[in-house]
Amino acid sequence: MLRQLVINDLAVIDSLNIDFKPGMTVLTGETGAGKSILLDALGLVLGDRADTNVIRGGTDKTDITAIFSTNKNPYINDRLDEMEIASDDELFIRRTISRDGRSRAYLNNTPVPVQTLREIGEYLVDIHGQHAHQSLSRAKTQREILDQAGTYGALLSDVADIFYQWKQVNEQLQNFETSGDDFEARLSFLKYQIDELTQLDIGESEYLSLAEEFKRQSHSQDLIATCQQVLAELSESDPAMLSQLSQHQRAITDLCKIDHSLESINNLLDSAAIQIDEACSELKDYIDRFDADISQLNKIESRLDKIQELARKHKVKPEALPDQLALLSSQLDQLEGGQEQHELLQKKKTGLLNKYKKLSVKLSEKRKASANKIALAVTDKMHDLGMGGKFDIIIEVMEDLTPHQFGMDKISFVVSTNPGQPLRPIAKVASGGELSRLSLAIQIIASKDNGVPTMVFDEVDAGISGGIAEIVGKLLNSLAEHRQIFCVTHLAQVASCGHQHLRVIKDSNKGQTYTQVIELAEQERIDEVARMLAGMEITNESRANAAQMLESVL
Repeated sequence: MLRQLVINDLAVIDSLNIDFKPGMTVLTGETGAGKSILLDALGLVLGDRADTNVIRGGTDKTDITAIFSTNKNPYINDRLDEMEIASDDELFIRRTISRDGRSRAYLNNTPVPVQTLREIGEYLVDIHGQHAHQSLSRAKTQREILDQAGTYGALLSDVADIFYQWKQVNEQLQNFETSGDDFEARLSFLKYQIDELTQLDIGESEYLSLAEEFKRQSHSQDLIATCQQVLAELSESDPAMLSQLSQHQRAITDLCKIDHSLESINNLLDSAAIQIDEACSELKDYIDRFDADISQLNKIESRLDKIQELARKHKVKPEALPDQLALLSSQLDQLEGGQEQHELLQKKKTGLLNKYKKLSVKLSEKRKASANKIALAVTDKMHDLGMGGKFDIIIEVMEDLTPHQFGMDKISFVVSTNPGQPLRPIAKVASGGELSRLSLAIQIIASKDNGVPTMVFDEVDAGISGGIAEIVGKLLNSLAEHRQIFCVTHLAQVASCGHQHLRVIKDSNKGQTYTQVIELAEQERIDEVARMLAGMEITNESRANAAQMLESVL
């Protein structure tokens, strides 16, 4: 859910910080107060296109931040894990737009492309109205709505599982479908590559060992010279550090006879002398054992050159050559046994395809049964919402008969908003207000427990009043049991159904226009609903009506 929206220097908004609550939030205010700017800000932070005209006059950039709780949104958390972005069940989305035309996007302070905001935003907020993010007209959303409402989740999983098995077998078959000269050329080239790598006979970790030994041998003079110098200064020079340490130790030992508290220092000096003596011993052993062999260095260098040259030919890291040999050998085995394996894969593909078709037919039947129920219920709900006509879900077989992950059905939401008019795709028929109400009806009927966690309804009350408005408000309130709902409204009947009430106010100061958003307390809310009922002049009667409306809903 959306927890907070912070807006700086957007249009007539100077600085705005709004906290949101679960349930249904209503936004009211006079026409032109800036309610649409809040939705524009939400759209921008979710990846909408923007130009410099949105930046407040006299400022260099617009800065918008939205904070979402994602503890019940597994898709978002999985997506953030893929991008290696820490979330802790909280997502900060930030968007800045500068005067020079640059736009920057961030997820939890990590820079991302604006396109990523669009992808993430589809699973966070669905805005219904005359704005962007109208997912209802997309074929993918229509399929998801239908499938979420159905009781055939296990069948969907089976179809997807068989599809992926078929896809894997089909890809293997495509790798085998080489013939004639191409097959012989590939076979000959593979054998040549394998022979070359076999002759090199590189061990599993040989390259790293050789590289380490080459570095040691090539710096042999520095290693020996430095070790000899350290050894001399520790034990062989005059005065040597070890000799000086012994003198100091004897001096402290004599002092201990006077003051026993110096015993700990004496012990430390004794330990230091032992450590330095052991270091000297190991330095001597290292110098004696070091084998600085120029001929060995040349052999190592030659071997490394051959390994690196072959690694460049195969376009792999030198240490990966043993794995490359294993890979090529496996490809050769597949190629040599290709014909037999090809027949087996072809048989497996045919079996999977037959199984897929049977499951797809069964899935299509389930979808049609579910679609009929949803269509009737949505049509009834449309009538409740003051819309005539009819809603239906058309399910047809795809023209492309290639298997798909979600079956072979082409799903279309169609509607007629006037009696006697033909059914047509909703994007081509429904107006902004109708699309919002139609979406509301579909969401109520089809997806109470699934889908995008935050929904915004803009102008769902367009062209309605009275009893229909009350029904719309109650439906939104009902939907808020399962979602976070935002509703921009001009009707008191809808506004009275919210759990949180925000009023948008436009004000002027020193020739500058500002938009503010105020969360209304109980009495302020009664006054605002009364204003929406009676106009600017609020009467005791309108206040009483407003109080009664709020009490009856809440």
